Amino acid sequence: MKSNLRKETTILVKYAMVGIVNTCVTALVFFLLRWACVQEDLANLLSYIAGLLNSFVMNKLFVFRDRKNGWLDQGAVFFLGAAICWLLQWGAFRALLTCMPEAWAYLLAMVLYNVLYYIYNRIITFRK
Repeated sequence: MKSNLRKETTILVKYAMVGIVNTCVTALVFFLLRWACVQEDLANLLSYIAGLLNSFVMNKLFVFRDRKNGWLDQGAVFFLGAAICWLLQWGAFRALLTCMPEAWAYLLAMVLYNVLYYIYNRIITFRK
């Protein structure tokens, strides 16, 4: 029991570390694109794509240490989950824009995305 808890805690901590890096990459790309006057929805999409590419490699090799399953098959499942969670995040982002500044709406929607995506990856993409 303690061993399982320790293992799950380690995975969660590593996932959070990767998540911090991905969040920084995603937010940096978003704000740079907005600074360059890229439309907010396109900037949102492109920033998530940048973070996802980094996320897949780091989660596969560092967090879940999954070297058995194929990159293409697992990548397809990973990116399907990303698309689902991104659409939910985007809906929240658009709704939050009606009641708060863009930066806060974006950051809150990003939190929602990360929680949903962890659950998806733990249960579906990198299940053991």
